[in-house]
Order: sequence, then structure tokens, then C-alpha cells
Amino acid sequence: MDESALLAAEPRAKPYKIFPGARGIYLQIQPNGGKYWRYRIRRNGINTTLSLGTFPETPISAALIERDRLLAQARAGLNPSDERRAIREAAKPPAFAVALSERGALSITIDGRPLHLSPAQTEAVRAVLLTEVEGDAPCP
Repeated sequence: MDESALLAAEPRAKPYKIFPGARGIYLQIQPNGGKYWRYRIRRNGINTTLSLGTFPETPISAALIERDRLLAQARAGLNPSDERRAIREAAKPPAFAVALSERGALSITIDGRPLHLSPAQTEAVRAVLLTEVEGDAPCP
């Protein structure tokens, strides 16, 4: 099957699959028009579907190369999903980060959600923290 036939595939009310003839690989067409390369692999008796990219950004030739790489990993006894998960985890920002700007504003990031304090708010937090460190009763 050539890429022009894949480009011409129209969305339907429900997702559907087009099999270009390559083993285990198919193009999933979504109702919103999205076209996604998928690879179905069976490993240790369990079927797993892996994403290979979007079409037409990922041509069939690139999807086949990625499929071959994933198949080689599976045959070597590796779980292809574990590598992808490790890459995603390594790219995540730290769960907790603190930064102080040159103008004295504090930024705290927890699980990817930032909290930005003004210099005045930062000074108020600093005063509370220093008060508790010196042994005074904590603020209610």
C-alpha cells in the first residue's frame, strides 16, 4: 500500500485500522482525523500495542524501522515499553524545586506545578521560617 492511499483515508464515526501489509503494523484512523501508526507485539503471551508516531509526519518507512527496532528488543528479552517509560521519567522535571530570582521572588515547583511568590510574599515566608528555626512558637 502506498502513502497516497493512506493520505486519502477519511475519518469515520468510529476509529478503524488500515493494514499496509507489513507484519504487526497498522494505521489507526481516529474520528477527529488523526492517523497513528501502531505496532501490535506479543511478548510472553501478552499482546501489547505500541505507538510508532503520527502519519504523515512519520512515513511508513520510518514506522517500519521503528517496528524492527522494537521487535529486536522484544526478541532480546527486553520490554520495549520499559525503555520508553525510562526516557519519559528521565525527562520529567524534579518533583520539588525551589528558585530565587535576582529581584528576590521565590518560585516553588511541586510535581510540575509552579507557585510564584512576589518579593514581599517571599520575605514573609522567610520571616516565618526564621522565627521557627530560632525556637519561637509556630504561627497558627
